[in-house]
Amino acid sequence: EPFAMRELADWLGLTPVQLTRRFRAAYRTTPSAYVADLRIDRACRLLEETALPLEAIAQRCGYDNGFYLSRVFRRRKGATPSAYRKLHRV
Repeated sequence: EPFAMRELADWLGLTPVQLTRRFRAAYRTTPSAYVADLRIDRACRLLEETALPLEAIAQRCGYDNGFYLSRVFRRRKGATPSAYRKLHRV
């Protein structure tokens, strides 16, 4: 589902800046980066374990489309989703 930093901060009774500062102090990363890591990790698992097309994987991981997932994936993993799938497929 979409991730809304303001809603999470409001739910916790914090401002978005306070949430980010506290989260960074505790986990050494921002909430947004943490969520992005979770999404990419899930995309990796789906690439490894399924034959789903990139569009379906993107939707299941919270991205608008496969093109954007591909750009983010390459930046974070250093390989395209298809190259990753070929290397890690069982």
